[in-house]
Amino acid sequence: MYKDKVFIFLFLLFFVSDCAKIAPPTPLRADYSELERREVISNVSVSGTVVKKQDSVGVQKFDEASWINLQFEVEIDTTSGGVKVIDAAGREIPFTREWNVSPEVTKLVLKPAERLNYNTVYALKISGIEIYKLNGEYADINRNGVGGELGDDDFVFPFVTFKNDNSKGDWQGVGLDEIPPFLAPSLKFLIEGQPTDYGWTDADIALAIYDYTWETADTSIIVASVDTATLDKDKFKIVEESTKKEVLIKGINYISNPDTADFGRVVIEPLGNLEPESYYILKIMGGISDFSGNKLGREDSVVFEKRFKTFSCNHDSSECARDTTAPVVTNWRNLGPSFEISFSELINPESVTDSSIYVSELKGKLYLRNEGGQTLVRFTTTRRRSIFGYTAFVTEKVEDMAGNKAKEVSYYFERKID
Repeated sequence: MYKDKVFIFLFLLFFVSDCAKIAPPTPLRADYSELERREVISNVSVSGTVVKKQDSVGVQKFDEASWINLQFEVEIDTTSGGVKVIDAAGREIPFTREWNVSPEVTKLVLKPAERLNYNTVYALKISGIEIYKLNGEYADINRNGVGGELGDDDFVFPFVTFKNDNSKGDWQGVGLDEIPPFLAPSLKFLIEGQPTDYGWTDADIALAIYDYTWETADTSIIVASVDTATLDKDKFKIVEESTKKEVLIKGINYISNPDTADFGRVVIEPLGNLEPESYYILKIMGGISDFSGNKLGREDSVVFEKRFKTFSCNHDSSECARDTTAPVVTNWRNLGPSFEISFSELINPESVTDSSIYVSELKGKLYLRNEGGQTLVRFTTTRRRSIFGYTAFVTEKVEDMAGNKAKEVSYYFERKID
């Protein structure tokens, strides 16, 4: 999955010609053999050097006041999260975000709130599962036709700052490895090793953690495994939300070979089946580190927390809870020419049609995705008209996976008054 090519444009305020390669395999790559698909990020630009159709892109020198410019070949939901810059300690650096959305192209400019430190390693991170197109689809960063994949659709670009006048303080080459491991926030459930969006009660839980380090031979950044000795069970906690009861963990498995398809995957295996139709919280502690001792965070800190809901059955349906609870709408979110509905549980996709969720005065398209055991449905107008001033309807035709029908509800999106 890491053999795909990246097509990346790099723009610096001050032109710099040198570019060290990232050694394969690396999740920085994306297949551009089918450009007509126009499904994903087409280029990532970080404010003068242009690099086209390279096998890989490595460390660039950046002025400490440089802006970071991202360009997507599709219309992106500007409320999307998942784009940030971190320092070597993993702390997020404050940047203001300026979006410019036009048909088929979205541009995002990140401007540092304060000048960055020079002679310093930073990293631009994009989480594919947190970047959506306007219709609600996940970003497909590696262009394999599936968006929001574990590890595949996460992008990390390390860069080094230097003084804008090329005076003392310029980057002198490889120093100590200060780049922390990267935790991809894409949570998946595994049944017999295969990922799924369904939190079966007997499923394992998976996410990805890699490390980026220096290749001293040619000053490139390479992707590597973390120190497996730091991946013990104490670093992972699963807690049932209502009872606060902690789930016993049978084992942790980490795929450390970068030549394998699922490199970087951490698999958390609960000791027994989880409770059906229940909310859980996965917490990851900060002591996980690379071989240079760089950690995700402090040993006693929670560096990642994710809420998810289990399905009503185990994967072979031999043990199922009787689900008699009707699905309910938990949130309405207006996105201009689209709106998104959050449901309390997984919804049968066959029940999501233009007669079960609609706006009577507008034509639109529906897109469904599952996150953490719940379903989100997005309605996008076909004429790019604002949703404000319209009423949206959810009817009893919407059903959960057990066939329970939703109660009919409506929501009026108030018209904006200038």
